[in-house]
Amino acid sequence: MQVVMSTEQVKLQRAWLRQLLIEHQQICWLHRLNLRPPVFEITEDGNRAGSWSAGFASLKMAGWLIRNHGWDVVLEVLKHEMSHQYVHEVMGRGNEKPHGPAFQEACQKLGVHPQFCRATGSIPHCVAAKEQGQPQAILTRVEKLLSLAQSANEHEAALAMEKANALLRKHNISRAEQGMIAEYDYKIINDGKKRITAVQRTIAALLKDFFYVKVVIGRQFDATSGQTARVIELIGAKENLAVAEYVYFFLVKRLDVLWHRYRKESLAPAREKRSYHLGVLKGFQGRLRGPERAAVADVQAAKSNALICSEDLALISYYHRRHPRLTKVTLRGARVFRGSYQAGEKEGQNLIIHKAVESRGDNCCALLPSL
Repeated sequence: MQVVMSTEQVKLQRAWLRQLLIEHQQICWLHRLNLRPPVFEITEDGNRAGSWSAGFASLKMAGWLIRNHGWDVVLEVLKHEMSHQYVHEVMGRGNEKPHGPAFQEACQKLGVHPQFCRATGSIPHCVAAKEQGQPQAILTRVEKLLSLAQSANEHEAALAMEKANALLRKHNISRAEQGMIAEYDYKIINDGKKRITAVQRTIAALLKDFFYVKVVIGRQFDATSGQTARVIELIGAKENLAVAEYVYFFLVKRLDVLWHRYRKESLAPAREKRSYHLGVLKGFQGRLRGPERAAVADVQAAKSNALICSEDLALISYYHRRHPRLTKVTLRGARVFRGSYQAGEKEGQNLIIHKAVESRGDNCCALLPSL
């Protein structure tokens, strides 16, 4: 059956094809591959998400995949098909079983997500910590502690948050020291904007420093608009990803609540909003460091998040498979309005992360994923 498309749909499909070629070239550069640019085709036939044809040197991607899933999922399917191309063009083992040892070796080379190394299966909408066992038990205990952090008693609330952070620290140190097997994944935070603000970068740095994840700021194509947005990618053990993502959206929402209250009380102009937000985050950073300094006599407490992550060799390996070529960029500190910044810093010293009572909505899922 022939599908009739509007002019806008035709233009969008052309944008998809251009972007797929760009992504193919980028993946080849990242992983130092010498693959020929294939002939890309968007197909609406059948249920296959993608397919590689060695005879025609063509790579087909399903239109329903691009429309219904995030671009990070599209990229995983693309890398899956590129792995087939690698088996044919580089390894010269195209006569072997399609998803056999040669293909799995190619998937390792291209850093394909484990869920996309299989021959068949449903396309996951997102990565989340859905496993039973110890990681899920840790998340359950963290969630209970953050529920206690809603207490009206400021001392009890603060203690609950500190216990939740200490629990995560102990779990990650034990896991690294004992070589416990963990599942690593990534989470993309994408608000569709073309730039990452100083506030977002500060939150991302805070997650890296205190919540046992690695952070990459990059770009991602949006198949709906045909535009490219800046994104924050979190990488880590699934239980750490769940907590870090929750903390990110909690802080984003809480910063706005605190700003509106401060502005109402102080009549501060709108241009000082960023300064206030950065001050809150600075104060909150100091709060997170507080228990660490107080317990420095404890060998475990003395370990920094960076040291804990550096001891997690499996995490380092997964991180470099996803991003084999990374560039570190140093940015100048943002200029701030001193009064609002200091007021925010004072507020941040009292900030407590707790379990949200209401649903986070479309862009902010629950701390514990549905099973």
